[in-house]
Amino acid sequence: MYTVLVPIDEERTRVEAQIDAVLDLPNVTDDVAVELFHVRKELEFTDSDEDVEIGKVRNDLDEAAIEKLPETVSLAHDELASAGVDATVHSATGNPAAAIVDVAQRFDADELIVGARGQSPVGKVLFGSVAQSVILDTDRPVKVVPS
Repeated sequence: MYTVLVPIDEERTRVEAQIDAVLDLPNVTDDVAVELFHVRKELEFTDSDEDVEIGKVRNDLDEAAIEKLPETVSLAHDELASAGVDATVHSATGNPAAAIVDVAQRFDADELIVGARGQSPVGKVLFGSVAQSVILDTDRPVKVVPS
């Protein structure tokens, strides 16, 4: 089984591009396991009363837990499921780039499909780029898709 890690954020157009990239994979309905992963930054406020341990990955979330995540996570999960693609949802709280690289190693992902924000070079220097950090910090293939 070919495992693909797809980090999901709140930007709908970026997530739609990631879904399209997954659906373009060969034999996606038969030979590909998709791990959808949402990372909430440590400083983000949440509507949930739930105590979330920083850095802890919550695996294989059920529908109720998925509903507490951004709408784009449900969108990705539902779109892939309707296309017959096996997708599992995971979440964590922490540094997004570090969490993505860590989870890619834990799941032994064969490929990562990340969305690019399209920041200017100055914006990347000032604010950082999750996609750029992931590319630099992982030894796994990374497909970057523009929104």
